[in-house]
Amino acid sequence: RRVHGESSATAFSLLWLFWKMSVIGIDIGTSVCVVAAVGKGAVNIVRNDLSERLTPSLVGFTDKERLLGEAALSQIKSNFKNTCSNLKLLLGRLPDEPEVERERQFGLTPLEAAEDGTVGYKVNYKGEERVFSASRVTAMLLTKLKETAEKFNGLPVKDCVIAVPGWFADTHRRAMLN
Repeated sequence: RRVHGESSATAFSLLWLFWKMSVIGIDIGTSVCVVAAVGKGAVNIVRNDLSERLTPSLVGFTDKERLLGEAALSQIKSNFKNTCSNLKLLLGRLPDEPEVERERQFGLTPLEAAEDGTVGYKVNYKGEERVFSASRVTAMLLTKLKETAEKFNGLPVKDCVIAVPGWFADTHRRAMLN
C-alpha cells in the first residue's frame, strides 16, 4: 500500500511538473524564425508581439535602441546599414572564408572581424561604431524569442531545443551554443 501511494504521488508530481514547465523549440531560418512551445500539456506555435507566427531573423541598431524581429523589419529601409541579417549563414565563420566574401557582396551591413576572431557586423549603435559577432547578434535574437515564448505561455522556459541545418559544421554548432 505504501509503495502504491508513493508512486501515485510521484506520478502526480511528474504530471504537475509537466503541466507547469515550458519547453521551447526554435528554428532560426535565413529570413524568419519559428518558435514552438510545449506547455500546459500542448504544443503551440508562439505568436510574436504582432500576433504573427513567423518572426523576421533581423537585429537592427539605432542611436537610441536595439530592434529585434518585426521592429527591425519595420525600419530596415531607413536603417539598412545598421540592420543585421542572414545571421545563421555567418555563425562561426572566419572573415576570410568564401561564404563571407559572398555575403559581403550581397549583404547590406558591413562585415569585419569581431573581437573573438569570427566575422561580425559593423554597426552604429547609440552613436558609437561597434562590431558585434554573428554569435552575439544571434544571442540577442534568441533572447528575444525566449522572452516572447515566456510571455505567450505565461511560464518560464525550462529547456530549449535549437534547430540547426544539417550542413552546419562543429564550429557553427558551437557558435550557436555560445
